[in-house]
Amino acid sequence: MCGRYVLSAAVEELVKKYGAVPDGLFRAEPNYNVAPSTHMPIVTEMGKERTVSMSRWGLVPFWAKSPNTGYSMINARSETLDKKRSFSKPFTSRRCIVPANGFYEWKKGSTGKIPHYITTPDRRLMNFAGLYELWKGDDGELINSFSIITTSANKPMEDLHDRMPAMLLPEEFDFWLDPGNSDLSALKDLLRPWPDDAITLYRVGTDVNNVRNSGPRLIEPYQDLFS
Repeated sequence: MCGRYVLSAAVEELVKKYGAVPDGLFRAEPNYNVAPSTHMPIVTEMGKERTVSMSRWGLVPFWAKSPNTGYSMINARSETLDKKRSFSKPFTSRRCIVPANGFYEWKKGSTGKIPHYITTPDRRLMNFAGLYELWKGDDGELINSFSIITTSANKPMEDLHDRMPAMLLPEEFDFWLDPGNSDLSALKDLLRPWPDDAITLYRVGTDVNNVRNSGPRLIEPYQDLFS
């Protein structure tokens, strides 16, 4: 599962990294505690144009009666993408990349759940595999939304959780984003755990537990004042 993540990169950095253009004028402020229902940048492709746009985290299926459905669809299991009604259609032609600097996971401890931050050793952007959808309400309301795809955990992650976000390599971007690519078997092959040495994790403070808290202090290593 991935229930909180971090994105501190500016739109300009995302445009350069993904070879995309912004979808309209918008700013994406650094967010060190991204929670479900937050609007965040995603990378999509339509035709030959790749764009960076804002979308709400928590996929709302096209058939949903209410956008509230999205609160339970922040993650999509890689193993069943082509079998679940909510995800099978987006998986066919509406795949996206969710940029992130890292994500959080909690481990059960004697005093409660202990938060940890997971990122890359060189602190480069992670490229979460995702799905997106456009929902239209009876009153004409439009909501763009997305879900982060998860896969089984690699060895370092196993101590925290049995799932982790599926992450793409730069050479896989074109194949993943191409809406005309219908090779679902090959696409699913991309959704594997990352190599053990491709992530680093460490304990952080409990301020991240409150979704109202943000700022770079949230990803600073935990300091035990009594040790």
